[in-house]
Amino acid sequence: MRLLRLELQNFRNHRDCCADLEGRPTLLLGANGSGKTNWIEAAALVSIGRSFRGAKDRDLVRRGADAYEVRATLSGRAGAPRAVTVRGSLRGPREVSVDGAPVSRLADLLGRVPTVQFSVEDVAVLNGDPAGRRRFLDVALCQLEPAYVGALREYMAALKQRNRLLAESLKRNGNGGGGVDETECAAWEEILARTGVEIDRRRAMLCDDLDRRIAGLGDQVDPDLALGLAYGEAVESPERRAERLEAARPRDGRWGWTSIGPHRARVDCRIQGRALNDGASRGYARLYSILVRLALAGVLDERLGEPPVVLLDDPESELDPRWIGRLLALVPEGSQAIVTACRPLTTSPDRFHVMPIESCEVAEVVAAGGTTT
Repeated sequence: MRLLRLELQNFRNHRDCCADLEGRPTLLLGANGSGKTNWIEAAALVSIGRSFRGAKDRDLVRRGADAYEVRATLSGRAGAPRAVTVRGSLRGPREVSVDGAPVSRLADLLGRVPTVQFSVEDVAVLNGDPAGRRRFLDVALCQLEPAYVGALREYMAALKQRNRLLAESLKRNGNGGGGVDETECAAWEEILARTGVEIDRRRAMLCDDLDRRIAGLGDQVDPDLALGLAYGEAVESPERRAERLEAARPRDGRWGWTSIGPHRARVDCRIQGRALNDGASRGYARLYSILVRLALAGVLDERLGEPPVVLLDDPESELDPRWIGRLLALVPEGSQAIVTACRPLTTSPDRFHVMPIESCEVAEVVAAGGTTT
């Protein structure tokens, strides 16, 4: 997949922005506050249909405007989308269209414009609480297997209902009431067991693939890194999972929430033989985060048959200067890399086209016939 052109209107701090990339690897240069991360966010928006930063549409609309629009022109394998448009407003639903046809379900977009993105906020995703690491896997799997969206939604809906029953039981027990409704709880547990085991299986397969790839990539950057990634939940049969959920009812009833399943699974990130969140420096955490995304780019390329667009926002910040050249050399062959930075990188491959972000801002034509920027 190649991003030929990206146009933004009233998106974040960009009033009218147009970048003609022509599918080339690009170094997007701009000072802090110039909107580089916002540009990366917009590029990812046409891939996953939502902000990877978790922002609502009202947060994406430029101050003083009522709506935003992001338009991408693309090229890829036969049958791949040629154009994707995303529109959002202060009020009303988000609208997505592919080649002019409206997309009503997120699953109909996911995987069609594969991207991998890294931003400053992503360092905390793998180095923070387990929920962030699980979310990283889920977003990746939604691109790889759009049907995964359905399994995840079904699981979360059943989890909400079982937790409701447990909370009601806890409230009744506190007031001298009875226990959980066994029949209704068993019905939700059947769904949790079936969908939860499938989620665990797919997450574990992805982690195995990423573990193999990140170890090899790390060796090419620095043989002493000893990188690893593992999924901490055992893959078992739906019948066994259902038995465990049933056995856990008394304990879960005392707690008021479900203690077993993929929503509680560990995802272990390791560097130099230690957990990433066990005192790794900011530089090492950033390096690990970028390498995981480059490993994911390889997975997307292999499974989808379409190299993803690799979006790296300010990757050199807080990194050992000797690493950036090695990292960019690891971008999968065939992938278009778009890298942002405040200044020219310490080392940059010759194939990168340098584009100041200010050159993307379209001049505004005023009534008198003059222009302003």
